[in-house]
Amino acid sequence: MKNIVLLLSILLLGFNSKTNQKVTPIGELVTYEKSIITSKKYFNYDEIIHYKNDFKEKKIAQLYDNYEKSEKDSFRFGVIVGKIPKSIDEVGFLDKLETIDYTKTSVDSKKFKQIDKIFTEKKHDQVFELSCIYVYRDILIFKKKSKIVGVAKICFGCGASIILGTKSNTEEFGQSGDYEKLEKLLNDK
Repeated sequence: MKNIVLLLSILLLGFNSKTNQKVTPIGELVTYEKSIITSKKYFNYDEIIHYKNDFKEKKIAQLYDNYEKSEKDSFRFGVIVGKIPKSIDEVGFLDKLETIDYTKTSVDSKKFKQIDKIFTEKKHDQVFELSCIYVYRDILIFKKKSKIVGVAKICFGCGASIILGTKSNTEEFGQSGDYEKLEKLLNDK
């Protein structure tokens, strides 16, 4: 029985590993190698709206406990840790974001070129994934002539995102230091 468990563990670990991924020892500084741009930018836009929420991680349990108590709590849960919106056609959720403590700001158009470099399909030498509860505190709404063309929900703490409205492959979004660059761009006034 022990041999079967050991064999299954080895097989699972073998199937779960990426063969071309470089391993960095614990405590060693991670350096980012240059990413390779493989496609055009995700969105064609002329305006970006940034919604930000300072939701504290210590309130996650409360969020899970309350998500069925009211429509507002269910909405809060769906936006912060869930899958609201599911498509760029769900524009009604934007009107409610400020009711659940998101603040709305416009992103300065002078930052668009830098943002384009981040929201572009790329291949990276190293891909990192963290195992944590995604808390989407930042939501970017990309618009072209006042029409929504893209939505990006970002969890900077875990390095995770949900990106809607593009046909590009977004699996490696944020790698090679792009999450850090985007967070700095959005927080610099």
